[in-house]
Amino acid sequence: MSESDQKFARMEILETLKLCNFCIRRVGLSFIDEVPLTVLAKLKKYFLFIFSSSMLVLMLAGEVAYVAGQMINSASIEEFVGSYLHIAGYDTMSFGKLITIWYKRNTFKQLVEELAVIWPVSIKDEVAAQIKRDSLSALKLRQFLYAFWNVLGVWLYNLTPIAILLYRKMRGTPGELGFVWQLLYPFDKTQPIFHEIVYVFETFSGVISVCCMLGSDLLFMTMSSHISMLLRLLQVQIRRLATTEGRNYESDNDCYDEIISVVKIHQRLIFYINDLENAFSVVNLINVLLSSVNICCVVFTIVFLQPWMEMSDKFFLGAALTQMGIVCWYADDIYRASVGVSDAVYESGWYRTNTRCRRALLVVLQRSQKPLFFTALKFRSITLTTYSSVFSDHGQISTVG
Repeated sequence: MSESDQKFARMEILETLKLCNFCIRRVGLSFIDEVPLTVLAKLKKYFLFIFSSSMLVLMLAGEVAYVAGQMINSASIEEFVGSYLHIAGYDTMSFGKLITIWYKRNTFKQLVEELAVIWPVSIKDEVAAQIKRDSLSALKLRQFLYAFWNVLGVWLYNLTPIAILLYRKMRGTPGELGFVWQLLYPFDKTQPIFHEIVYVFETFSGVISVCCMLGSDLLFMTMSSHISMLLRLLQVQIRRLATTEGRNYESDNDCYDEIISVVKIHQRLIFYINDLENAFSVVNLINVLLSSVNICCVVFTIVFLQPWMEMSDKFFLGAALTQMGIVCWYADDIYRASVGVSDAVYESGWYRTNTRCRRALLVVLQRSQKPLFFTALKFRSITLTTYSSVFSDHGQISTVG
């Protein structure tokens, strides 16, 4: 790939990462921005990360303390689950993802740079070009809808105390501004000055938590979508092998060169997916472990508790289901696209080629029959079957509850 093509490829990739970069910038990180050169710019970035992570840590500590207090002081399972246990689980996921993307920020940045090397720039085949257009347009729409859903959910939580206060004022009943989350503080949060400070703190902390979640999930969504697209483009290229009528492939070595090119692309994609899997394995483990518990707790809360927060909790449920669904969908898409390479080999004109070419295609066929997939820190593979097991776990937990 020429330098100009690689530059254009990087521009296309960065365009797909704009929304992810916007979210992750809110916490002082970035995978595509240039490294700050001035001392002031570096200090600003470090301060933003420390401030954001401190807000998230303080909110998570307050939630854990409140839940622990409910568990110690309350004999009722309803009060324990209704103590915003699902919110504590969500913020635990956000904090885990924040630490992971901060620790592996250079790895993610390197993966973005490496993707530009294998990115398709000038595609002559109309079918392949259509695959690329459809993939990029679908990714853009899904990114927007997923981000909109999560942002709408957190602001419903943030504005619910104000809406309840205005409703009571309109009815002429006494009321005070409530709180966004259930946290334990080392002071009386109902005092006039502390009351407003706590509300602002909980509002901004919730937004930071969502930004951490979105930054990680949108990055996973984008990179997985691109890899799936590259695998499908590879399938198109393989299906075109030895399909030209009137050409003698038994003695022509050009087909062998094309096959070797396909083998090299396939190997690079395999190595890249393995690197991507290693980078996201911890994040995927966090998703799998906590999603079932969060979904179970919020469903219990919606059905039995807190009618004032029912609408916000329903949006939380939708966001939790969507978040886990997105991870499983794209992981399953890569799984199916990697297996589809073997089908593409079978559908090519392999029977027209000589023995040398057939042996080279056999290597691709054998390797593609071993599917590529993401794992939860090597404990289990992640596909749409994992998503269905989340509902199964939720049903079991609900029955026990």
